[in-house]
Amino acid sequence: MDTRFVVAVTNALAQKDSGVRVNVTALCADLGITRKTFYKWATRYRQEGIEGLQERSRRPQRSPGSIAPVMEDAIVEYRKRLDDRGLDNGPASIRWELSKARQQRVPSEATIWRVLVRRGFVVPQPKKRPNSSLRRFEAPAPNEWWQIDACQWRLADATVVEIINIIDDHSRVCVESRAVSVATTRDAWAAFSAGCERLGLPRGCLSDNGMIFSGRIRGCEVYFEAQLRAAGVKPITSRPYHPQTCGKVERFQQTLKKWLRRHPAKSLTELQAVLEEFRHHYNHERPHRGIDRMTPWQRFSAMTPAAAPTAALPNPMFRRSYVVTADGSVSGSAWSIKLGAEHAGRPATVVTQGTHVMVFIDGSLVRDVELDTGRHYQPSGKPSSARRPHIRRETTVSAQGKVTVGSWIIACGAEHIGRPATVELTGDHVTVVIDGQTVRDFDLDTSRRYQGSGRPRGRPRRGGS
Repeated sequence: MDTRFVVAVTNALAQKDSGVRVNVTALCADLGITRKTFYKWATRYRQEGIEGLQERSRRPQRSPGSIAPVMEDAIVEYRKRLDDRGLDNGPASIRWELSKARQQRVPSEATIWRVLVRRGFVVPQPKKRPNSSLRRFEAPAPNEWWQIDACQWRLADATVVEIINIIDDHSRVCVESRAVSVATTRDAWAAFSAGCERLGLPRGCLSDNGMIFSGRIRGCEVYFEAQLRAAGVKPITSRPYHPQTCGKVERFQQTLKKWLRRHPAKSLTELQAVLEEFRHHYNHERPHRGIDRMTPWQRFSAMTPAAAPTAALPNPMFRRSYVVTADGSVSGSAWSIKLGAEHAGRPATVVTQGTHVMVFIDGSLVRDVELDTGRHYQPSGKPSSARRPHIRRETTVSAQGKVTVGSWIIACGAEHIGRPATVELTGDHVTVVIDGQTVRDFDLDTSRRYQGSGRPRGRPRRGGS
């Protein structure tokens, strides 16, 4: 207790006992207490002396609503048990486990949380984003759309593998978890197809912009997207650098990794078996906090799934800008289209829809072609000489004894290094003039870019005939 308070109370009582009048109201105002408190301390002082002025516990002698020590120990035990199994071990999960194991009344989540805090199991996270700040959405019915993502994992020998995960947006059912060495767009489709065999075809599929799922922002369509479109499933992608859009499958992967840490696997086969075990537990045994403590399968079964699509979706249209190369071509990831050397260096706009491609330069259509999917290079179809107009170029022989014209590299000889040269290309015929003398005059071998001089390479052998 405050020494000033003890001195003031004892002096006041001594004065009252000696017959001196004390202004109790003024004394209480100065000490910041009520008159009732003053007389309480005065009574204690007269009965117990200076010891009566010590602070005492205000805890009630009986607390009928307090949790029993046995129940506290049970809460801690279930916390450790869930953690050892690699499962969520928060107050909601502990309460659900208690309700399964006990017939008596179980504590509330708030009470369980206070027990965990008191026992030192809760680590404060003051910088954690509050749930109230998130914008939530949910599919109105099962199979309305699925969410797909891939994450990395390490086997027991530290080998890095990948896991493709698919969940239903409405019910949170884990549709498929598939372990692969390296996730590809074909692996993504294989996992999706396996999920369709179990639950039917969804109407849409939400993913991030990873190349195995979508090429939309890159101006192309990957295999996974093409197969979705052919099946009538609408591909949906999140905003770049905004993983919250795919938050359900992202959060699922946190729970999955917690399980995997407690169930290490030595090979892909073992990992797949662990994934199957977890998928059954997650879908049929574990209540989900985001769907009113139902299991995902209970929620999936509680409503009729959305009708499956019946017709393929049309080809998407992509528009991208390119610069025509020196040999008069524009090149994408799956094709290279010949335009003509007269367009070299000019900006071009390429519009693709399926296998149909249109190329515009300065607002004019210069190519309208149906791609030959069996080959990468798409020729213009013009005669060779018509594709290559007359080109005259003043240049200097390089340090390797070569000159270039268009996309062709022409050998002149080391003796001409650094000398000025005039190169003329007419159709397939090339002429190289240095210091007024013609050093090369030949027809191009169009099957190769480098045009050698035809002279033997290296030094002549000694003693040769």
